[in-house]
Amino acid sequence: MFKRLALMATAGACLLGNPALAATGGGATIHNAATLTFSGGEMTATVDVAVLTVGAAPVISVSGPSNANAGDTATLTYTITSTSNGVDSYTLNASSTDSNVAAPTLAVTPPVISLGASITSRASTADTLYIAAGSETGLDAGDVVRINIGGTDYLYEITSVTPGTPAFTVGNTTTPEQPTLIVLSNASSGAPAIGAGDVPAGVQIGEVATFTVNVTAGAPTVPGSGGSHTVEITGETTAPGPGGTPEDFTDGGSGVVIVFSGEAVLTKEVRNVTTGSAFATSGVTARSGDILEYRLTASPLPGETVTGAVLEDSLPEHTTYVADSTQLNGNPVADDTVGATLLPLDEGGLQINTPTGAAGELVDGESAVILFRVSVN
Repeated sequence: MFKRLALMATAGACLLGNPALAATGGGATIHNAATLTFSGGEMTATVDVAVLTVGAAPVISVSGPSNANAGDTATLTYTITSTSNGVDSYTLNASSTDSNVAAPTLAVTPPVISLGASITSRASTADTLYIAAGSETGLDAGDVVRINIGGTDYLYEITSVTPGTPAFTVGNTTTPEQPTLIVLSNASSGAPAIGAGDVPAGVQIGEVATFTVNVTAGAPTVPGSGGSHTVEITGETTAPGPGGTPEDFTDGGSGVVIVFSGEAVLTKEVRNVTTGSAFATSGVTARSGDILEYRLTASPLPGETVTGAVLEDSLPEHTTYVADSTQLNGNPVADDTVGATLLPLDEGGLQINTPTGAAGELVDGESAVILFRVSVN
């Protein structure tokens, strides 16, 4: 619990939500009683008004950026904080702006999130806040809330909630409201203990929670170059705002996933076909007229997939290319009939792939094997 809360406390804010647009907690009851006294008796009339929740854009921040290879899934973790005066639900959507990579797959979890909130109705006592009775909906023991003390936001965990009682009248006797009590404990590093009067009336209490966006990275569009996905969160409140309609909000696009181009290793070996020697990286000998076969093996580093793979190899000096001798993963590769030499790897290179990879793709756990032959001049 405390490890998660510390993360919330340090995440950089990327949206400054509207301050609470009300000074009374949503769900509170405004009770009014008028008493008429006359000779021989008295009578009391009452009327109640329900205080509504005013929709307000939440504060959203993200811990990141994150990194991924093409096809891998990176997780962006967001913190969302209510700035409303009562419980509200937020519909969350994600979109992305993509640089040098194909569009990703995005999944928001959960897509709808509900947060409790209220407004303090009187000054605090030791570790205890007071809110209007009935405005505690959505605020439960174990929840984390943000409270501003002396101009600084701090996170606290709710230890207990004791619901109050709205004011009511029986006969000619009116009983004043008993406020709801919220007992807190320090939830983030540096949060001060709350003492008498530290939190005055009129301070917003907003629940804090997290949601995630899973970003399945797209493939780089420029061979050998990485790119990025910049994720933007948009949403809408359930409760209507001051204008009578739900409030739209956005985080401005602060979640970033860096997409690597991938890393690979290349091994080059040669064997003397004429003498029947084995493939080796050194020590092979040849005479004029011997046939040499080169083997190039390209593999991604463990856990990675490389895209845009192009292999280039010039015809070795003092040799002549053996026509139709190039193979990729055991399959013949057509000779280059346009370039100065027939070798497909020469002059711009050959796009390669591993056996199950798409064109230019070196799949994790596989290798692309290229063979070609030359004769010694």
